[in-house]
Amino acid sequence: MQIEDWASAKTLAPLYRELKQLDLLEHVAELEAFGFTVLPPDTVGPPEQHRAIRDALIGVACERKQCGEDGLAEVFRDGQELMRFMLWDDPVFEPVMTHPAALGLVQYLLGTGCILSLCDGWLKGQGEARTGIHCDWAQFEMPTFPPEPYTANFNYLLSDYSKDDGALGFVPGSHRWRRWPSPEEAEYWGDRCHPVEAPMGSMIIWGDHTWHGSFPRKKDGLRLMMLGTYCRPHMQTQEPFRQTVTQEALDRNPLRFGRLMDVQGTFPFGKSPPRPEKRKGAARPDGYLSLMDEEPAAGSIRLRPHRDFDEYDLEFHAALAEKAKGSKIEFPDLYRARAGR
Repeated sequence: MQIEDWASAKTLAPLYRELKQLDLLEHVAELEAFGFTVLPPDTVGPPEQHRAIRDALIGVACERKQCGEDGLAEVFRDGQELMRFMLWDDPVFEPVMTHPAALGLVQYLLGTGCILSLCDGWLKGQGEARTGIHCDWAQFEMPTFPPEPYTANFNYLLSDYSKDDGALGFVPGSHRWRRWPSPEEAEYWGDRCHPVEAPMGSMIIWGDHTWHGSFPRKKDGLRLMMLGTYCRPHMQTQEPFRQTVTQEALDRNPLRFGRLMDVQGTFPFGKSPPRPEKRKGAARPDGYLSLMDEEPAAGSIRLRPHRDFDEYDLEFHAALAEKAKGSKIEFPDLYRARAGR
């Protein structure tokens, strides 16, 4: 079938073409059928990339724990920890956030306007520490889930994963149940979930509906992983990337990195809307940013300007009202009927 730029499909059509170009359609099918997928190391990058990310994660852990690499195994013996908010600890982490295969599959789940919510590392030592069966859905006031996930993530494996290594385990197909596991179900699936056995450099990707947990690590040493969690653009991120990104980071990364930082996001509103910024760069008319574009933004996207949320700009509102005269707002048929149009 010829995939055209159908308006009804919005940016899914160009995304689909690029996922096909990257030979990722089987992974899309696995996400749909089973709720998770695993990218092999050669799809993620060369061995030297995997080692560089691993070394950077160990460097962050050593700095925060104030010990040498040889001492980390003892620090995390019978324990594990998420190394929170580490994106800015080493520039080597930044390109991982826009990795074409990982971000492409995340965008398939969340839409091409998704933003970055977390960038963490995870270290786990030998012992009984494990993560119970759960899902990442965090809208706790909603007892059942919508069909679409609100968040999705990748786990970049920086050590080999097997059951005895303390690997992640999944309940395949659980994303279709659209609810949390009960305590009894979490206990039942704890040792019955499917362990991901994959070499260092692999990436696991899933949405927030899928039940998962981990096994205790029986081997010496550390299980190492870097994760990136993304969310839909109306949501509050779990870490403050828009507030902490620098212009230098925006300039050295492609445009879609700036989109992930949400520096051009509309929310939160103040008494006056934000003045529209003249945007440059490689975005198509529909706003799609190619997964293949690795060109540094180099000034094409700017930090969010300071805004006085309490100011009412009478002149600006008057100009907007004048511009809107004679224009018609088109509603879909359902909303037009409700509005009495």
